[in-house]
Amino acid sequence: MDAIFLRLLNMSITACYVILAVILIRLLLRKAPRIFSYILWAAVLFRLALPFSFVSVFSLVRISTQPVPEDIMFAASPQIQSGIAVIDHAVNSSLPAPAMGASINPMQIWIFLGEILWLAGVVLLLGYSVFTFARLHRKLRYASHRDSNIYELAGGGAPFVFGIWKPKIYLPEGIYEAERNYILKHEQTHIKRLDHVIKPFAFLVLCVHWFNPLVWVAFFLMSADMELSCDESVLKQMGGEIKKDYSSTLLSLSTGRRIIGGCPLAFGEDNIKGRIKNILNYKKPTLWVIIITVLIVAAACIGLISDPKGSGLQEVDSQGGSRHPSVYEDGLTVEDYAEQYVQITIAGLEPIKDVIGYQIVDSKITKLERLDRFENLLDYPVELWRIEYRLKPDVDDISKVQLGSGMNVIDGWITEDSSAGKPLMLFSYENSVRRFLDVIQTGDGINGNGNTVAGRETLLREWFEGRELLRRETYEGKHIMVKFLLSTGETCQLLLSQPVTKGATGIWCVERWMDGNGMVYYNTPETDGTALDYYRQLQEQCDKGQNPQLLKPLNVALDYINNVLGQTQVLPGQLEPQYNATAEDFEETPVSRYIGFVSEFEEFYPGNFSVHLNPAEWIEADKSGKPRKLSADLDHLPDGDYIYTASEYPLSFQAIDETRIYLIDPMKPKDDLNLKEVTPEEFKDYLKKTANSKPPLFRVLTKDGYVQEMEEQYLAPEQFVRISMPEGKDQI
Repeated sequence: MDAIFLRLLNMSITACYVILAVILIRLLLRKAPRIFSYILWAAVLFRLALPFSFVSVFSLVRISTQPVPEDIMFAASPQIQSGIAVIDHAVNSSLPAPAMGASINPMQIWIFLGEILWLAGVVLLLGYSVFTFARLHRKLRYASHRDSNIYELAGGGAPFVFGIWKPKIYLPEGIYEAERNYILKHEQTHIKRLDHVIKPFAFLVLCVHWFNPLVWVAFFLMSADMELSCDESVLKQMGGEIKKDYSSTLLSLSTGRRIIGGCPLAFGEDNIKGRIKNILNYKKPTLWVIIITVLIVAAACIGLISDPKGSGLQEVDSQGGSRHPSVYEDGLTVEDYAEQYVQITIAGLEPIKDVIGYQIVDSKITKLERLDRFENLLDYPVELWRIEYRLKPDVDDISKVQLGSGMNVIDGWITEDSSAGKPLMLFSYENSVRRFLDVIQTGDGINGNGNTVAGRETLLREWFEGRELLRRETYEGKHIMVKFLLSTGETCQLLLSQPVTKGATGIWCVERWMDGNGMVYYNTPETDGTALDYYRQLQEQCDKGQNPQLLKPLNVALDYINNVLGQTQVLPGQLEPQYNATAEDFEETPVSRYIGFVSEFEEFYPGNFSVHLNPAEWIEADKSGKPRKLSADLDHLPDGDYIYTASEYPLSFQAIDETRIYLIDPMKPKDDLNLKEVTPEEFKDYLKKTANSKPPLFRVLTKDGYVQEMEEQYLAPEQFVRISMPEGKDQI
């Protein structure tokens, strides 16, 4: 009994990691068909139901799958080893140790009490399920048989499916024929997909793991995905034009009383609001969305149901104590890892063979070589290996099948190329032990590339920083952050560092920059060697009196903005430096400020809408000079005429629930410029009223890609000038 209970605890703890991973992936796939989110829960069910798994180097599980050792009841110092230091320390410090000479270990008592409580919970839940099953079965004796496995039940209520071996569909009496067709199609889809078997089995697993709150969360989210995916299947079969009628049917049936009363062998229709919203927003996915989503789901499922190599095994340090479980304890050669990667790639293509029109019948690795060994990136060396391979499809003419973006064919074999670049295998050598870390792609060249040592170094830096293994700064020491405006009005910022020598004699470089949406772009110097070697050469030249402008950080910043980013309109006086900045200062996304005329409002769904902004130009009060762009950082608008030119390509900004909108209050004196906060609906109505007259002038603040605040600006009627452009022209 003890062994079963401890095994169950380990399964439930591992499942917590998998549940959180599925929830995260589910959020990333929220715009994909819900059937894929539904499939992801199979990995959770696998972890909760089966006490075994298989080992794979591509496992996504980064914790020990046996955190609670089987001998913990008899250990002199009981400890768990989850692989997460913070959790291990917190739990281990609270575990009771046996007293000297005691006849029983306190852990034995606690585990015994845990077993009793666990069994009581299982019996209680199963007993309640049997009771509700019997109660519902009695009510169904009065149902009228209509056709095949279809029954009608008096008294209203929502439709549901009941039974496992011979499932029956129960409908409320008196529904219209059109509603009946939608409901039957929905319930028949449940039966066809064996949902009437899956959900009771999932409930049984829930009864076993009732003590784990994340399992309850997983059960309810899985049930929601089951219903949403079933609705989408109905729309796919009957056509998108039924959205409104189908939604009305769900709404009308939701007002009836519940019949099934929590019985796990019958399931009806819950979450009506979410289902209606999903139905109305449903769009048929494109082929590429399906292909990419299938690959993501297949890779995620394989990674989450497989154990990491060495999981649960303990390494022993030189003092004889236990260390972090060796998740990637090396027992394979580089060639073994390369072959496994190719086989995983082939396995990812198998589920979509009917979509892409072929399947892989043969494979071969054509090149496997070490590209780089970086000694100073981390506290231990890391290596990048290039792998090139070929996949043989089962078709004679490969030109007749559909290849993914970036894929190439050589002599009838599909290469390793993809839209994400080429694969590179990453290994670490901590304590002289080789560990496989990941396969990274050479990318699109924005942040690093696979063509140069410096480019690959940038790829690795981005990878390690994303996993908190490196600080988000390339060079330690003093930093300067410089803000500037793009030609669009967006505020961006540079992070400057001294890569070699610190102080007055050290050169400066731009190590990275951030746009107004919070995207970070690394600066990779064009060199055949490492970035540090490149800057060392520049430092040596500067020490000899060459390139003295590299000693002036603002000159370096302006040169990068003008010549690398192509923002030639930026002048020295427009730079906003922040001296003694930190890496954390740079991580804060800059606020962008725009001034212009709002010309259009588009609502996607409640609380999420976009506005179109035509940037304002102005002519000074004395009418001298050409129209000029407004500086978005002015505290007060200058005097003069404000020019509105309807552009074919206005700026578009997305607003959210937190966006604050302020309009001029006409009931207050204009000199006071009193503003009132309005709702998106009031803002929309205001734009409609001004559509055929003077469009309102607004100051717009954005951050992280979203509008933070919109504030209307007062203009006298005589200050407004509308310019009608000739056809095909969109600027003065």
